[in-house]
Amino acid sequence: MPSPVPPPTSETSTQTVNGYQLLVALLLMPLASALAVASWALYALLAKQPVYVLVPLMSGVLLAWPAWYIAKWGDICRLMQWLLLGLALALGGFGLASQPWEFLMVGAGLGLGGSVITTGIAHAQGWMPGRWVCLCIALCVALAAGLGLSLRMAPLVVQAYGWRAAPLSLLIPLFMVMLLLWLFAESPE
Repeated sequence: MPSPVPPPTSETSTQTVNGYQLLVALLLMPLASALAVASWALYALLAKQPVYVLVPLMSGVLLAWPAWYIAKWGDICRLMQWLLLGLALALGGFGLASQPWEFLMVGAGLGLGGSVITTGIAHAQGWMPGRWVCLCIALCVALAAGLGLSLRMAPLVVQAYGWRAAPLSLLIPLFMVMLLLWLFAESPE
């Protein structure tokens, strides 16, 4: 009786995918994207003027295209770490902002979230070429998780510690993702 598993061919034996690296790619990059969306939602919830909500979205769209091209040619994990560091600086500035121009600058800095999302997509695409449906589903889940995190966390933190502590509370998971990326992730070849 023949085996139900086909014998390995040259195509399957030369393209081995490290399951650990795939897990890291499919776990850490959506988490980073979720944190980027959580920072946008937090900014939208705490914005002093309604027009401020458009600032991170517009700068995110503008910064997404250069990040996509840099991610295609460079080290994706290092780029993601630098983008997360910039996002952390913007969140820290958000907790300290008091003037309207400072809030606009923070909103522009939070636009790095668009770059984080596109870099995460480029990283996952490098590990799973041709699987756009899976990437879109993972991205939608990450975006919904980030929005839910911000909507659930922000009122609790604002009530307990004030509105200035809410952006700073996102720094803890952001630094955890940065540390895990630094320790465990590597760029696809």
